[in-house]
Amino acid sequence: MFVLHIELKVKPGLQQTLEKTFLEKFRPVISVQEGFSAAQLLRSNDDDTNYRLSLAFDRQASQQKWVATDLHQEVWPAISDQCAEFSVQGYSTV
Repeated sequence: MFVLHIELKVKPGLQQTLEKTFLEKFRPVISVQEGFSAAQLLRSNDDDTNYRLSLAFDRQASQQKWVATDLHQEVWPAISDQCAEFSVQGYSTV
């Protein structure tokens, strides 16, 4: 399994907008992609502008296929535009 963690620093005041975008736009689209396993948006208990988006696919190739879709190009900016910054780290399960 391949898991992607995306650390998001949300622009102040856009926390609820980010959560709504994830629930109503991003998750429904990604959940039907080939090889998709799970998506979670985690909010930090220490700083409400820090989030972690955790995405799981059967393998990295499936995640890369998703990134290359027109749908990804449509819904990812809806998330990233609400962020001051973000970083991405991929993991393979042991």
